[in-house]
Amino acid sequence: MLLTVIIPIYNEAATCAKLIDRVKAVPIDKQIIVVDDGSTDGSREILEAIPGIQLLRHRKNRGKGAAVRTALPYTKGEYVIFQDGDLEYDPADFIRLLEPLQDGVADAVFGSRWMERTAPHTFHTLGNRLITRFSNRVSGGELTDIASCYKMLPMNYLRDLHLKSTGFGLEAEITAKVLRKGYRVLEIPIRYTRRSKKEGKKLRLKDGLVAVWSCVWYRFRD
Repeated sequence: MLLTVIIPIYNEAATCAKLIDRVKAVPIDKQIIVVDDGSTDGSREILEAIPGIQLLRHRKNRGKGAAVRTALPYTKGEYVIFQDGDLEYDPADFIRLLEPLQDGVADAVFGSRWMERTAPHTFHTLGNRLITRFSNRVSGGELTDIASCYKMLPMNYLRDLHLKSTGFGLEAEITAKVLRKGYRVLEIPIRYTRRSKKEGKKLRLKDGLVAVWSCVWYRFRD
């Protein structure tokens, strides 16, 4: 069994090397695809010096969804997961996310930051929960955290989604499409350490609006 880990990187010079070390440390056979999404802070040079990864590049910043789509033709794993380039998420959770897929009790596994309240409540938390409730109303789901980075799917299922998003609408698109297709989605509690805007947090209000639009659009369209 091979797990492909797709890591979009945009201006994460302070964390990308440490994050990749954490991914490598997970005791699973892995293919690590890193997409430098037009970084200008020295991330590219750091990534070029890291062995054991497949590095792809965008000349200009195109967004998380575009980075994931760039990586998809190069994937070799039976299963795929996305990983942000900061240290908010713990790759050690890969093992827990993988088990339901291998046991055949789920078609897609999402990591939830809120099921066991592993993160403090903030306006960011409130925004995510409102978007999740909206998604559930539109798509008929019963999820707790559609904006979570950790979404693990079999590669053939992921390809069947025909992803279109370029930015942070990716999470809402995947959620809407897996629910529309009737995939069995299981949420697993994950660890999460939120960073501040000063520390490099990139999500903004407009990203929330894109997610809301994506919930509706991809509920009915491919």
